[in-house]
Amino acid sequence: MDLAHVDGQRQPDRPVYVLTSNRTFSAAEEFSYNLKNLERATLVGETTGGGAHPGGPLIATDRYQVWVPTGRAINPITNTNWEGTGVSPHVAVPQAEALDRAYLMALEKLMAENQDPTAQAAYQWLFEGLQAEHSPVTLAAAALRQYVGSYGPRQVTLEQDQLYYQRGAGEKHAMIPMGNHRFMFATIPYFRIEFEVNEGVAGAIVGHYNNGRTDKNERGD
Repeated sequence: MDLAHVDGQRQPDRPVYVLTSNRTFSAAEEFSYNLKNLERATLVGETTGGGAHPGGPLIATDRYQVWVPTGRAINPITNTNWEGTGVSPHVAVPQAEALDRAYLMALEKLMAENQDPTAQAAYQWLFEGLQAEHSPVTLAAAALRQYVGSYGPRQVTLEQDQLYYQRGAGEKHAMIPMGNHRFMFATIPYFRIEFEVNEGVAGAIVGHYNNGRTDKNERGD
């Protein structure tokens, strides 16, 4: 392979996130181990399985065979490998949470480094939504009741400790708390609402759209 030639644009400084679990093994571990020690990637997830020595089965007797290592991977930076210990991640989280955590980290970096207001708003929208899904906000029944009411064509109702949003005669949508009187919807990913609250009473509802547009309705009841 001609390493001097790479099709397309080289991106040596592009952030890389590698997801790991305790089932990450062998060649996948070497990939993770090498990128970690080259300081070229951030590993997110669990410590890997710990298999660095290649080998295979050998016949020991007429009744038994044994698995025997026949090689040893040596990293030129550490002069050792991950056999028996695995590769530890930079950010340790259960494997089921690794993708969301890496996505949040990537969005945080993009928000910090990008100065374009439109891009900033888009990254912020994604970050807040993912954060709300990853770390759910729970509201007591008394807190939920303060939002119930009519706001122009918009209705907010409470049914079995679940808030619902409805516009006119349209479909009802379950409201997902985000904190700070803000709510999102699994069924309307481009739209969120925020309540203007004064002394525990919601006086208006503000609609937020992922293109930056907003609209507002005063409470009518």
